[in-house]
Amino acid sequence: MSSRLAASRIVHAGRGISQPTPFGKRMDRLSNRVWGEVVMPTDTKSLKVVRVMSAEPYETKESLSPSYYPNLPMFHYLTKMLRFHGLFFDDHVVFRDVQDNLKTIRGKVVRPPIGQGKRAQLRGKK
Repeated sequence: MSSRLAASRIVHAGRGISQPTPFGKRMDRLSNRVWGEVVMPTDTKSLKVVRVMSAEPYETKESLSPSYYPNLPMFHYLTKMLRFHGLFFDDHVVFRDVQDNLKTIRGKVVRPPIGQGKRAQLRGKK
């Protein structure tokens, strides 16, 4: 008979927590504070702020670390070599080459050396 009473005491102890009484509200806030949840009930916009601020920082994310990104100069060199051997075809690079050839035929300078561009020529005329 005593085991039956002990079980009923446990049920009665938690009865007031979920009730809309002042005690239930205080216990609910206390449990939220203990478990690191939002203490006061809020709307969805405020919960978004809580979610953003409690997220892991970008600096510690493994997917955004500098070691995640590929070695771009190496890939550039490899695609250049594959293009040279005819194993890789890039439409945009071919288009740029054609445009550069048309510019040189018209007598234009495609990529002038540093310090000899349009601004340097204008500076020299003054």
